Amino acid sequence: MSAGALLAARAGLWAGRLLLAAPDPLPPVDQDPDDVQDAACRIVERSPEVCRPPTTQTVPRSTSSPPSGWWNVLGVLLWMLLIAGLLLVVWVIVRNLGGLEWWRRRRQRSGDGDGDDAGTDEIEQEGVAVDRSREPVNWRAEAEAHRAAGRFRDSLRCRYRALVGDLARRGLIDEIPGRTTGEERAQLRVVRPESSDPFEAAADLFDEAWYGLVPVGAADDDRFQHLEHDVLERTRGRV
Repeated sequence: MSAGALLAARAGLWAGRLLLAAPDPLPPVDQDPDDVQDAACRIVERSPEVCRPPTTQTVPRSTSSPPSGWWNVLGVLLWMLLIAGLLLVVWVIVRNLGGLEWWRRRRQRSGDGDGDDAGTDEIEQEGVAVDRSREPVNWRAEAEAHRAAGRFRDSLRCRYRALVGDLARRGLIDEIPGRTTGEERAQLRVVRPESSDPFEAAADLFDEAWYGLVPVGAADDDRFQHLEHDVLERTRGRV
């Protein structure tokens, strides 16, 4: 190696040592790498959206819907209405069944009635209509007056009214002026079927005499009294 080349090599070596020993001319800087990346991106790109995606925005929750507490209150009210409706249905059913049971007990109830007079065993019960404007004894007194005068049609009418009055005071049928014999027959047939046959025959005599204008004599009046006695005997002391 020539002397010039050797000198050049030594000079380069000393220069390298000097460079390594010298302090860093560019000290560290306090910069955010993301900011540096964004700055570099804006240099090479025209659209800023490419450098950094838009920040995701949270959609605000609508405040127009009612709070959950209102739904809880509404649910409780609906349940209360449902329970009240069920209780009403049960009450109606129990009341109807209780009314039927009361009617059955009233039919099966018994009284004393040991006297000979028809008025001694009159047991007036709740649930039937009784016409207090005139008593059966008054109807029978008028019937006897009509019979004595030969007015047998009027006598039958008064005797039928007296019979209905007796049955009403025993709690069996309603005594309502203007009521048809068909309604009274049907009512007695339900509560006292064993008394229905003689009462049906007595009602037929009354209808034929009063509405059918069939000739009525003393024999018809006697027959009615026999049927009347039969009906009252079958219902005596039984309520």
